[in-house]
Amino acid sequence: MKLAALSLLSAALLSAPAPATASDLEKVVAEYVGLYKRETLPEWKELFLPHFSVASTREDGTVGERTLEEFYEAQRRYFESGRAIKEVLENVQIERKGKLASVWADFVLTDEGETRRGKLVLLLIDGPEGFKIHSLMFSYYG
Repeated sequence: MKLAALSLLSAALLSAPAPATASDLEKVVAEYVGLYKRETLPEWKELFLPHFSVASTREDGTVGERTLEEFYEAQRRYFESGRAIKEVLENVQIERKGKLASVWADFVLTDEGETRRGKLVLLLIDGPEGFKIHSLMFSYYG
């Protein structure tokens, strides 16, 4: 009886997906900016959960909210403009609590040589496909 129970436990553990590692989380964060280009935008979209949401502050102090499809379409149009666009993250702070993680960072968006700075936070969750981005909040205004 004990042998059968041990065999079942061993089989369950072997078939369970391995928990995501810190490097898996760091890879998603790196890909968030690394895939943010016209050529790899469809792969970039795969970093997000289907019901992802984004919120950002506006210059007038109001808050804008978008779904994944709205956000992705805006990014696609932005890149389709042919402009030289690049984003980098600085002062990245990653906090992980089990299957949940948050990433706080300063971001620098360069568009045709003009630089804008802001702050962002990503919320991620570890599921069957590894860490995915649940939501993004960002601001250029403090």
